[in-house]
Amino acid sequence: MSNIQLPDPFNRIEPAHKKQKKINTGEALFLQGSTTRGLFYLHSGAIELTRETSSGHSIVIHRAYEGAMFAEASLFTNLYHCTAIATKDTAVIECRRDIILNLLQNNLEFTRAVVLRFATHIQESRRHIELLSIRSADERVLSAINSGLLVDDISKLANLLGLAQETVYRALKRLVGKGQIIKNARGKYQPITSDN
Repeated sequence: MSNIQLPDPFNRIEPAHKKQKKINTGEALFLQGSTTRGLFYLHSGAIELTRETSSGHSIVIHRAYEGAMFAEASLFTNLYHCTAIATKDTAVIECRRDIILNLLQNNLEFTRAVVLRFATHIQESRRHIELLSIRSADERVLSAINSGLLVDDISKLANLLGLAQETVYRALKRLVGKGQIIKNARGKYQPITSDN
């Protein structure tokens, strides 16, 4: 894990200020109410962020997958507002909060890059909420394909869309049958464009 390249601008943080961690399935990376240490890059595995409500219910507020940064809000608060649980064996890199705050305070280029990254993340989150609000599985899958969200495999797309993998496969088959998308190869689909 020592040669992992973090996304910009977090790749600018010195190695001494990053810590590699491995978390087994079901273990917590941090707990709601615990002191914040920093934000994280998810190298492999999956993390579910859950929040316990005042009535004692636990709700999932975010799922992080490989290649994602998460717990960004921890930079601006002293306590984590949620619990991070590994849903499979997971490897993360922790970026120290104090170092990032110092860079934000003293490095305008770094600050601009962080703001841009956070703004992009907010836009992606809003798009995800919009996708999840589509009731029809076929329409949800079609919207995801048209948005270019099928970049890995069908199981990751299913997780992103909150659908069972079998449901996504059936929707893809129907969409191909209706001529709404094109199947290029196994697990590879593309939207219909004017060039097709």
